[in-house]
Amino acid sequence: MSDWSVELIRSSVFLLSLAATASATAASPTPAGAAIVYVDCGAGAQARPGTVTSLDALNALSFAPGTRILFRRGATCHGSFAPRPGNSGKPGAPIVVAAYGDRAAGRPVIAAGCRDAQPDADRALTEGARTAQGISPYRSLCRADDGTVRRAAIHLYNVEHWEIEGLELTNDGLRDGPRTGLLVQLEDFGTGSHYRVRDVYVHHVRGYLKDAPDSPHVYKETGGIVFNVTRHGERPGHKQQRTRFDDVVVENSEIYHVDAIGLSNRSAWMCRAGGAPCGDYPPYKGNKALPTTDAADEFTPSTGIVFRNNRIHDIGGDGIVVRTATRPRIEANLLYDIWMRTPGNSAGAWAINTDGALFRYNEVHHVRWQGIDPGDGMAFDADLGTRDTRIVANYSHDNAGGFVLFCGCGNDGIGHPAQASGTLVEDNLSVDDGRRIVMFAGSASALVRRNLVIATRPEVVAPAAENSGLGSRNAADIRDNVFVHAAGKGALFRAVKPEVRHEDIRWSGNRFYGYDATGDFVGAQFFAGDAPNRRLPASEADPQALMRAWFAATDFKAHAYAAGIDGVQQPASRASASK
Repeated sequence: MSDWSVELIRSSVFLLSLAATASATAASPTPAGAAIVYVDCGAGAQARPGTVTSLDALNALSFAPGTRILFRRGATCHGSFAPRPGNSGKPGAPIVVAAYGDRAAGRPVIAAGCRDAQPDADRALTEGARTAQGISPYRSLCRADDGTVRRAAIHLYNVEHWEIEGLELTNDGLRDGPRTGLLVQLEDFGTGSHYRVRDVYVHHVRGYLKDAPDSPHVYKETGGIVFNVTRHGERPGHKQQRTRFDDVVVENSEIYHVDAIGLSNRSAWMCRAGGAPCGDYPPYKGNKALPTTDAADEFTPSTGIVFRNNRIHDIGGDGIVVRTATRPRIEANLLYDIWMRTPGNSAGAWAINTDGALFRYNEVHHVRWQGIDPGDGMAFDADLGTRDTRIVANYSHDNAGGFVLFCGCGNDGIGHPAQASGTLVEDNLSVDDGRRIVMFAGSASALVRRNLVIATRPEVVAPAAENSGLGSRNAADIRDNVFVHAAGKGALFRAVKPEVRHEDIRWSGNRFYGYDATGDFVGAQFFAGDAPNRRLPASEADPQALMRAWFAATDFKAHAYAAGIDGVQQPASRASASK
């Protein structure tokens, strides 16, 4: 054990009075005899004996299972907290990173970027830079930095059984770079277990908006909170061990004004027949000799992933992305102001190369559409290589690119098409979503049923379905839904290419209010299913009554995002329409 560790354990007796003010949240209890490490980067020479006053000193320590690392509220640490590999907790004795001190002082801050930043506690500077539509530029608060781009404010590498709560993380800069707020990374590790992120506020992270040719990091691994399985060190003749995450929970947190991704997991152990393109990740990326069919059995999905009750907004690219996972749960999150800056396609919350993802009780609104045709900009997406995705009882509204996308519009890199299959879209509410409601860009099979789709504004003319013609097949059973266009301007479908046919999209038992003017129902492209569809006048529908009935039937407000993040209030101008 290092001299620092011994001194900290000996001196902890002097700090027991401070422990009483430490964060009293849902963190695991401290095992008897476990060390408590106090961090106060603002104390300087006045620090109490044993207190750590810099992140460099903190990173030099070794942490035993059960250790609590407590940052003083109101103090800012500059740099990156990056414990050394191997500093892991164990079952029942995780390493806990939390806060201590007076709650009125505000959160402890780890600022990985600028040492000289403009204060913006009320977000007036950041919000003042927002544009009403199109590209809304990143608003840096940085006056000066030290020229060093740090990968993350907290970077956990090859450790497990860690819990983080109550902190504020930033990683701002004068220019974009491979930055993240919180990065948890595994490589050649096996299974990393038990990660908890609670009540963490991540903001002003200036990551990439597009891939940089000279960087090993793609833009979609920069942003707010990222769990990443990599294979950067793998070389020909030396294959690393399969690695994955298990038991990951990110909850009750806020991610604001970050580029490019809000919250995501990733994995380089993702190759499989019919999955997402293998060549997107090292060791195969850029290596034309690989992958081969030998890679088809590499799929090693992460398990036990739960992203719930998080507020994610003003995001350059995607809001939430789950990749290479089995049965992740994305529940009760509030996402808005998504796809604000990146030139590439982005959506609110989506899955790729994942089996059994559940999106439930989320509210997604004001995802932008940046002019790409056909483009994204929708609330939800079952993307390349997804199987049995469930999108259930969500509230989608005012998204410029629509409600949901099925995107099997590529191949797996080893000779097979990458389809979205078995998707279920059920019991959702879509209000004033634009451009299209359901977009088809490769769907082997999908069931879209019992959804309520309402357009309350005359200028919102979004066809119920858009067929891009992408993918080897576009199939769905669309049944028992209610479509309402209050102004009587409803449209059934749009083909991006006129020659695209819709014979695999079947309509059964749907009710269409205000779709009188369209001739789509009698054209050669309309394929009825096993139950008759009804067209009714818009005047026979009461949109407000229908919405009230949906909220009552789903009990959405009882299950949806609940505010309560310490010291962080949602701007009233972007308040959730469901509250």
